[in-house]
Amino acid sequence: MPLLRIKYVLLLMLCMAFRVNAQEAPSLTNEPVLKITQYGVWQGSRINFNDTTLHFEPAKTLSTTGTDYYWLKVLVDNPYPNDEKYQLTLSLPLDYTLYMPDSSGKYWVGRHAGLGMPCLQRERGALTCVLKKASLNVLYIKMDVRRVQSNGYTIRPTVILEKQLLADNRESYLWVAWLVAVLVLGCVAGYHLYVYFHLKDQVYRWYLLMQVGGILFITAFKHFFSLFVPVAIYSVRLNPDGTMYYYDINAFLLHIGAAVILASTLQLTRCYLRTGKLLPGCDKLLRYGAWAYVAYATIPAIVTISGWYYLDNYTLLYDNVFILLLSGIILFTCVMAYKRRIRAARYFLIANLMPILLMTGLALYFIIHSAPNYLNYGSVIPELAVLSQIFPLGVALVARIRVIDDELKRKSVAIQQLEAEIEEATYKCEVIQQENELITTAIQQEKDKNEELQQQLEANQRELMGNSLYIHQKNKLLADLKSQLQDIDKLYPDARHPGLHDIKSSLRDNQYLDAEWDKFKLHFEQVHPDFFEQLESRYPALTKNELRLYAYFHIHLSTKEIAVLLNIAPASVRQAKARLNKKMNNAISGVE
Repeated sequence: MPLLRIKYVLLLMLCMAFRVNAQEAPSLTNEPVLKITQYGVWQGSRINFNDTTLHFEPAKTLSTTGTDYYWLKVLVDNPYPNDEKYQLTLSLPLDYTLYMPDSSGKYWVGRHAGLGMPCLQRERGALTCVLKKASLNVLYIKMDVRRVQSNGYTIRPTVILEKQLLADNRESYLWVAWLVAVLVLGCVAGYHLYVYFHLKDQVYRWYLLMQVGGILFITAFKHFFSLFVPVAIYSVRLNPDGTMYYYDINAFLLHIGAAVILASTLQLTRCYLRTGKLLPGCDKLLRYGAWAYVAYATIPAIVTISGWYYLDNYTLLYDNVFILLLSGIILFTCVMAYKRRIRAARYFLIANLMPILLMTGLALYFIIHSAPNYLNYGSVIPELAVLSQIFPLGVALVARIRVIDDELKRKSVAIQQLEAEIEEATYKCEVIQQENELITTAIQQEKDKNEELQQQLEANQRELMGNSLYIHQKNKLLADLKSQLQDIDKLYPDARHPGLHDIKSSLRDNQYLDAEWDKFKLHFEQVHPDFFEQLESRYPALTKNELRLYAYFHIHLSTKEIAVLLNIAPASVRQAKARLNKKMNNAISGVE
């Protein structure tokens, strides 16, 4: 009897040991997602699926430094009478290979998945598996841990099974949301590209870049670049708590799209409100803020995706804080422009309220939920944030065009008035020009007349000089006759003929004939009109001989020439000049 009890006790202990070492097999239920944390683990690069002696240890934390690969043996019970399709993923973004029996059940077929597999798949870590009806399904997962060995932390991945129908519905929803957003943004971008080519307005250029940035952002947020760009460029980081962050082409272009959107919004604000001229302080904040954010978003993105260092883990939070700050600057600038009554500022402020609120909400959403793993791609906040600016900003642009059109109309009226003034001024200029031409013609005629008079003056001057010489010669002849008569008197002193005495008297008294003087005076007044009248009016005490003497001085005859004309000695001429000069108050002091 004691031996029998001992036998039962040993048998019970063996059963309990088998129960402890046996791997539990979770069963499928109506729940859409099944998370499996209990599975067998084997260390190594290869296994023999037919080796019944192969021992898988119960699931526990796995070291990433002891091996390159782990094999996971997953048991799933399908109690339903139909085959069930599920989508399998791992909670950690590791590369893995899923092995399942083929349709015949004779061969094991492997399929690869993970970030390092450049396949045309939006979610590269997901594989479809079919769980056989009313049976225990065995799945083998070969997990590659080489990319996280440098971190040196342990991991405990969870195998996630999601109903394929639910995954397909989510995929369809994401496709529809993405297509609608991209088509709307593409149409708006195409229209504004057409407008920009025709108007060359910088506002439309920045608005166009906003649409391009929105397309980049939404496409990256929904992970569609994994489908469109089949490249295996990514960086991963294993955290001490066993969680993982990853940074792929979607995360990289997400930051680039955000930088394009925000920088374009800042530049659009500058151009629309003309802050460079009207709000220079706000303009500096907008300009430097745009460049600073582009640098802050781009440099960590390049450093992280290149694998140099996982910098995004430290900068993403402040990246979204930066977005909040710049959104505040945009709103502040709009309010200041509205207070300053800048052209169309009211419409721009109203148009930016909703996009700024949604942009702020998106930044807060990333701060609270998504940063820094980029896994929550099902939200529609990005689409709302990007699409919300289309209609309000479109209205603002139309309002701006209307305001500009009103300004152009006012300027057109001003231009017409200015043109009328210019035409009037042109007419006045033409009249003045005609008058100037008439004056120029008259001046030219006067000039020609003066030249003619000058020529006549010179001719009269020459004639006057000739007449003076003639008088001089005549007086000389008379003087010679007088001298000859005096010689006759000396030769014949006794012969006193009365006729000779009369001739001497005539020669002495009539040596300067009035007719000759009148002729000289006539020519002189032709050259110098009203000369004698003005001279007599100024100096009425002058005698006839003094007038004649001054006339000789006026035509610059020398003392000797005047002495010859008057038939007196040069000394007498100088004495007469002195007396005349005294009467005329030194008016002829400069004459020789």
